[in-house]
Amino acid sequence: MRRVPALLVPTFALPAGAVSAVAPGTAAAHWSYLAVFAALVALAWLRLRTLRGPTRSGYAFIVAALSVWLTGDLLFDALTWTFGETDTVTPSDLLWIAGYPLLAAGLVRLTQLRAPGRLREGMLDGLVMATVMAWLCWQFVILPAAEHERLSLQIVVSAFYPFGDVLLFAATAILVLTPGTKRGPTPYLVGALALTLIGDIGISTLPELFPGLSETLQTDRLDGVLLLANSLLVAAVVHRDADRIADRVSREQRLHPARVVFLGIALVVLPTTAGLHSLETTLSRVSLVVSVVLMTTLVLVRFVLVVREQERIRAALAHQAGHDQLTGLANRPTLHSLLEHTLSGPRGDGFGPVLFYLDLNGFKEVNDRHGHAAGDAVLVEFARRLEAALRPGDVAARLGGDEFVVLAGDVDGDQDARLLAERLRGLAAEPVRQGTDLYPIGVSVGLAAAGHLDQPDADALLAVADAAMYAEKSARLSRTFS
Repeated sequence: MRRVPALLVPTFALPAGAVSAVAPGTAAAHWSYLAVFAALVALAWLRLRTLRGPTRSGYAFIVAALSVWLTGDLLFDALTWTFGETDTVTPSDLLWIAGYPLLAAGLVRLTQLRAPGRLREGMLDGLVMATVMAWLCWQFVILPAAEHERLSLQIVVSAFYPFGDVLLFAATAILVLTPGTKRGPTPYLVGALALTLIGDIGISTLPELFPGLSETLQTDRLDGVLLLANSLLVAAVVHRDADRIADRVSREQRLHPARVVFLGIALVVLPTTAGLHSLETTLSRVSLVVSVVLMTTLVLVRFVLVVREQERIRAALAHQAGHDQLTGLANRPTLHSLLEHTLSGPRGDGFGPVLFYLDLNGFKEVNDRHGHAAGDAVLVEFARRLEAALRPGDVAARLGGDEFVVLAGDVDGDQDARLLAERLRGLAAEPVRQGTDLYPIGVSVGLAAAGHLDQPDADALLAVADAAMYAEKSARLSRTFS
């Protein structure tokens, strides 16, 4: 299908919505509303057929919600024409109510796709705000409407509409508070949900606020608001970047001040409202206690998750600061600190600790001939072999390039040190394999024992071991070219 500009969709719906606002209850308002709504749903289905990828499932829920609402409108008209005006519950109510969870499911699905593994925090914050919203709806919309009324199917069904709005409010909060792109179809979705909430709340409260006016005319005026909200949902579906709503943001998003403000308001509303408004019935008091307990639980869970995340980040930063990023071995500063600490303690028979300085042979040839990826594979594999060969208490480190160090504390003497050095040389006996490629390497090892130095310190021990390694490497090169 030929792509329809997203902005054109609400522009198309605006005149029909204006007719409902200016001339509510007239045939022109009614038929223009139905015609435009049907055209919007048809456009959404045509666009849905062209969408591919995982986002299609999220938009399918949104289109299904619109279709269910349209079906409810058409069914209500058919029932009215057949049986006349009625104040009882009709199958249309079930369809209208069913649209709320469908729309919420679509929004949550799209949010989950664009923030995989990061939906939990936004969902908890959204549920905190939705808990307050649910209690306000219960206290000021549902209970007053049901006051002095016997429990009936109509009362029960009427209560589902405010809670459907709460469900949409929670989905909106999750969409806004979860990290992800705020461009493309996202503003259309947020605008649609905001208008839906305004329209639904207006339909529920206007008859109470203005009892002298016709209830039908008041609520019919808001049909235009709901039509515009639905057009924004369709605009999100037909948007040229609809399938990119799941794109991850390239940088970490910071905590938006609005998030703190909204959560602060949510925490203040319940105690403030309870203090200013007398809760005369037991049901009101029980609902307040349940809401407070639920909100407190959500806040505590959120707090625990934040603390654990901070602990994880600190541990990761501490590990990153003390270890080589490529191989995971200790880095130079960590080795230097550990060596200084080891030298400052008692050394037993006075021989150890022993430092082994390792430099790979043939690494430059692998890097130059096969590229840096092959060189990194060699370094990672040798580091793995090195860690596997360490004895309890030994520490391996990468100083940089192809230079490694092993710090061994439990060494009995020169013979034991030479045997350990020979064992380290054997780590390079087998070539490194990467796929079908083999990279032959070797290793030169120099050692330095603290007991051989008059005043051993970390720098001196490293310098002696480095010199011994270069002496071995030079001797190997001399034998090669002789």
